[in-house]
Amino acid sequence: MRWLVLGLVLLAGAASAQETLRTYDAAGHATGRQESRGGTTRFYDSAGRSTGRAETRDGTTRFYDQAGRSTGRAEGGRFHDPTGRSTGRAERRGDTTRFYDGAGRSTGRAETRGDTTRFYDPSGRRTGEARRQ
Repeated sequence: MRWLVLGLVLLAGAASAQETLRTYDAAGHATGRQESRGGTTRFYDSAGRSTGRAETRDGTTRFYDQAGRSTGRAEGGRFHDPTGRSTGRAERRGDTTRFYDGAGRSTGRAETRGDTTRFYDPSGRRTGEARRQ
């Protein structure tokens, strides 16, 4: 569900200077949270353990795991692995963002209404949501 994380980062890009998002699976169980402060977003699992961070500067978001190793970057709606290879893209139209893998296949979509963003798989099944706090 890498695209879910990427979708959350897209939400963080539109975040205010300080914001918390809580994430849930399709059954409504808490799966984690992300905290955005300025240009840095930190990700945590449901137990509160750090799972990584994203740093946004000059339109580019760089992703790091909990040990600080680069895991990729996003720029202009396109996602790349640490070597620069394209791994996917996101296209936003209004309140809907569609996600595609590196080969152009649909991997899901996100729909935002107010403070809630719901995530769906390519078949349209809801897979989770994020709520702004």
